[in-house]
Amino acid sequence: MNSARYLISIAVRAISAFVLLMPVLAQAQEKADKLQRTMPHATAEQMIKMVLGLLFVLFMIFLLAWLFKKYVGVGVTSSASLKAVAGVSVGQKERVVLVQVGERQILVGVAPGQVNMLYSLEKDDEIKFAGKSQAKNPFAEKLKQSLTRMEKQ
Repeated sequence: MNSARYLISIAVRAISAFVLLMPVLAQAQEKADKLQRTMPHATAEQMIKMVLGLLFVLFMIFLLAWLFKKYVGVGVTSSASLKAVAGVSVGQKERVVLVQVGERQILVGVAPGQVNMLYSLEKDDEIKFAGKSQAKNPFAEKLKQSLTRMEKQ
């Protein structure tokens, strides 16, 4: 019942505000009509010039994008002969990464603004990785243990 009264009071306020604003809106409409009569209307020739100008600008944007893509290139492409084999963080922004380049593996240090070669491994010195499944993760082991305990209870 209170919500119905509240809605009715809002409706009454909105209608009274509209009624009070009617003279202001009428004056604004008269000024807009007067301004429209004094300003020249756009002719068909002006509209054609405007549309052609817009089309020219759009054409130039697409042409420049195509030229940039063709001559500068977009990003780094993925390559089968170059891949990051492993990496470890040694600081807040520093990493040591093992990169496979063809048949060679290179150990590089990566920091903001620089990359330094630390060591180069030849074919016979290569480090083989079986994958993350064999790596020991203490958190994963603890989680697995606690889950098995919960299942037994």
